[in-house]
Amino acid sequence: MKTEVKPVAENEVELAVEVPRDDVEAKVERTISRLSRETTIPGFRKGKVPRQIVLSRLGEEYVLNQTLNDFLPEWYESAVDEAELDPVSVPEIDFEFSAFTGKEPFAFTAKVQVRPEPMLGQYTGLEVEKDEVEITEGQIDAQLAMLQERFASLKPVEGRAAVKGDFVQIDFVGTVDDEPLEGAHAEDYMLEVGDGNLIPGFEEHLVGLEAGSTTSFEVEFPGDYHAEELQGRPVTFAVTMKEIKEKIVPALDDDFATQASEFETLAELRDDLRARMTTARETAVEREYRNRVVEAAVANATVTVPPAMVERQAHELYHELESAVGERGLEMPQYLEAVGKTKEETEAELQPRAEAEVKRGLVLAAIRDAEQVTASDDDLRKRIKEDAEMLQRDPDQLVLDVYASGRQNLLRDELVIAKTIDFLVEQATAVSPKPTDAAAAQAAGEEPAGKAAKGGKAGKAGKLAKTAKAAKTAKAAKAAKADEAKQADEANEA
Repeated sequence: MKTEVKPVAENEVELAVEVPRDDVEAKVERTISRLSRETTIPGFRKGKVPRQIVLSRLGEEYVLNQTLNDFLPEWYESAVDEAELDPVSVPEIDFEFSAFTGKEPFAFTAKVQVRPEPMLGQYTGLEVEKDEVEITEGQIDAQLAMLQERFASLKPVEGRAAVKGDFVQIDFVGTVDDEPLEGAHAEDYMLEVGDGNLIPGFEEHLVGLEAGSTTSFEVEFPGDYHAEELQGRPVTFAVTMKEIKEKIVPALDDDFATQASEFETLAELRDDLRARMTTARETAVEREYRNRVVEAAVANATVTVPPAMVERQAHELYHELESAVGERGLEMPQYLEAVGKTKEETEAELQPRAEAEVKRGLVLAAIRDAEQVTASDDDLRKRIKEDAEMLQRDPDQLVLDVYASGRQNLLRDELVIAKTIDFLVEQATAVSPKPTDAAAAQAAGEEPAGKAAKGGKAGKAGKLAKTAKAAKTAKAAKAAKADEAKQADEANEA
């Protein structure tokens, strides 16, 4: 087989191939033999149809078509191996069918994108910022406040009307032009007054209502409401206040520490929180530092990522997001509706991240090769046994399962990349982060720009309105967004 490679664009080549005559003739004969076995012709036993009968009954053109269908992929793969190419896209194969006679050499071309070779810059001796590990008393106070909320209870209110912060149970019906609005009604609906769960302006009308009372009021749907037909439209709500409960938060004392933990004093609980938060912070700081080291090495390299690799990675990221959404008990159409995007738009938004991930992988692979980083069988077994401990599996059995499933090479590749990152981190020097403009302004006693605007009217203008029907959609969006962020963090950790 003759092959010739000609560059046609960056990371794209045209592979010219000529299949020798004897190989072409052999493949045509194999096709005829197959058709002879599969073709049923009266007067002949199946599998015993003579060659000439097959040709005369099916026609030479059909036989040649079948030969190309069967063997053109094989010829392409052989040519790729012979030319030592690493394709990353589906090839665009071109040939003249009229030139394929089955008795002469056969020529075709294949245009394909190939894996680029990054030009590495500096990747050792890097100076990379590493955050300080510092747990403040305010952070511990915040954790204790969250713990108090978890142990809070609801107590029925008697003799007073609802106030902001109360939990109320209501029935409500929304109407437009005296006609019930689909999805804008609920019974025994529980909400915290002032939490912003419903359309802006709705919850304000609940303040001052007593249990058993009813009221009616008009609320205008926001201009950015998800249903276009309701944007800016006034809706009348009839509301019945059924029950009012106030939240009772336990006092922050030794009794609370005994109730919420295994400790007998609040001081012991604070010390435990400080230790666990410090450990978690140390882990997070180290993970972020490792990511920054890799990002610095990638930033110093030069590589153009082929579009096919970006598109494939974007597809994978979309399916990972789909799985994350499914784990939340949601459907992908719910998520897409909640964020107001199509599948294609979502994949398009994932492309910058996909390109960054592909570039990261290419650069790490190039450093791996440059530094000849490898993983021995002993390294691999050690890694599998560590995974077994985490999964609470029998280590020896997991090793056997991995090799039986053929996943050992995939795990070895992952281990080698992890060792490559270890090498980069060992070669890097951690430096203190530079103060941000906000931190510098705070240190100087100035108010950071934009802080005064927080929580003002501008902040509320973009808030999505939610009825009882829309609350589920909003929850889907929030959960899926959280999964997408988690997915990005896990990708950086890999």
